[in-house]
Amino acid sequence: MDLCTLSVKEFLKRVAERSPTPGGGAVGCVVASLAASLGAMVANLTIGKRGYEDVSDQMESALEVCENEMTYLCDLVNKDVQAFDQVMSAYKLPKNTDDEKAVRKVKIQQALKTAIEVPFDLARRAKNIIINLERVAKWGNLNAISDVESASHLLLAVYYVAKANVTINMKSLKDEKYSEWIKEEMDHIEKQIKGAHERIIDVITKRNG
Repeated sequence: MDLCTLSVKEFLKRVAERSPTPGGGAVGCVVASLAASLGAMVANLTIGKRGYEDVSDQMESALEVCENEMTYLCDLVNKDVQAFDQVMSAYKLPKNTDDEKAVRKVKIQQALKTAIEVPFDLARRAKNIIINLERVAKWGNLNAISDVESASHLLLAVYYVAKANVTINMKSLKDEKYSEWIKEEMDHIEKQIKGAHERIIDVITKRNG
């Protein structure tokens, strides 16, 4: 099932059910998409408005990024569920013989990497969106600027959602070199997101007088 085709009410019901999916990772993807939607809204409310003619190109560019991320994140919602299912399937593989145990071990490690890569990708998407929102905060329609601030808060939360999902799957991963690389990349992404968030709040505060 394509979770992005569900109504908001249906999606909430699915999350609340006695099933591990859709879980935090999928919810994080939806929240990131909502943040991108808010950015797109502010860009749309700026394009063509009197007094904002000089920033039309910037807003058109920002709008394109937001719309692309919205589409990508819808696909990522489903990939998150699929990744979890792969991990569960790997753990359920037979382990009666040495060969079966060896195959199961490899499959589990492969599935765990997939389950790490999806939230890792979510973190990168959150970074892309929030950096893009900096220009919307600087030049977007002042009457809707609080929506950019709201989006930036959501994206900071999304990063921590992604980090939580990366961390829990890394606990059972045996590839130390890969784990260290992921950790370093996540730390770098965190700094970028926090920096962009602080700059957005600062510029909005100044614009609001």
